[in-house]
Amino acid sequence: MSWKCPSCGFEPIDDALSAHAIETGGCGYVKFPAGVVLVSEATGKELQIHVSTTCGNASLKSLEDSEIRFVASEQFKIEKRTEQGGWAVTNIAYAINPLFLNGAPIALEGVILKSGDKLSIKDKFFRLGVRLL
Repeated sequence: MSWKCPSCGFEPIDDALSAHAIETGGCGYVKFPAGVVLVSEATGKELQIHVSTTCGNASLKSLEDSEIRFVASEQFKIEKRTEQGGWAVTNIAYAINPLFLNGAPIALEGVILKSGDKLSIKDKFFRLGVRLL
């Protein structure tokens, strides 16, 4: 079933195109994901996030990954960015071990997440898959 813009009726051929820019004749409406699911690659356990939040070892403990020891008390933020049409991940500057996205360090301003992205500590530990709701 394809997505149809509730504002102007635009129906993209590709369901992944859930936004349409004003510059290309669209109204600018963005279909915003309801949340982010973090999935432990080690255990398969999931954590759903529906509000902007700071993630650390206490909140990620429910994933039951033995590599939780590499996660700081405040490791990264997942935040809703309506102006960019998505959920962003940013590192906490004082976390000892930085978070990587798809094998690369995350830029200071953060990065908008996509389904299929991979998060990890120093690209080695505590690997998480990302799924958008």
